[in-house]
Amino acid sequence: MGTQGAYGDLLGRYFELPSVPALVMLPAPKAPFVATRITCLPDQLGMKQEIPPEDAFVVTLHLAGVGHHELWVRGRPSVVRGYARGAISIVDLRDEVASYLGSPLDALHFYVPRALMDAVTDAAGLPRVCGLACPPGLVDPVMENLGAAVLALLEGPQRESSAVSEHLAIAICAHLVHRFGNRPERARGRFAH
Repeated sequence: MGTQGAYGDLLGRYFELPSVPALVMLPAPKAPFVATRITCLPDQLGMKQEIPPEDAFVVTLHLAGVGHHELWVRGRPSVVRGYARGAISIVDLRDEVASYLGSPLDALHFYVPRALMDAVTDAAGLPRVCGLACPPGLVDPVMENLGAAVLALLEGPQRESSAVSEHLAIAICAHLVHRFGNRPERARGRFAH
């Protein structure tokens, strides 16, 4: 793993974990798509380290229910709630974010650089999105199923990028952009005569 980007062992360090399972699913030079599994047990709860700002998103898919989780943005609690199994949340890493874990966590974190979202929309001939957003705690069956496929690869004998993982990464990015992408509003009157 590289030392840049909130994924793999670097993401693990923000959660105070020495080593975490990760899969670089799309090894784009400046925009890797990476799945990292973060598991925090009862003795690993509390406030976690702040993730330095960067132009990317983290999409979290909860593999087990979480009783109490707090997302802190710029040093203050922003979202305080529990999450059901299969629930997702999307965090814009341009903000200064950190987590407080009040109960154990088992989740897949997908690292989605903005440059990769732009590449996916450009390749499909779609307008670019200015961000990703969803109500925290939304259960998305598509992400749950894609996450199960990623988990099978992550738990497999070799954790390196393959054609399957690359296609899964593109499918996940396309789904995120299609379902949760925020498109800039068109200028008013642009098509008026």
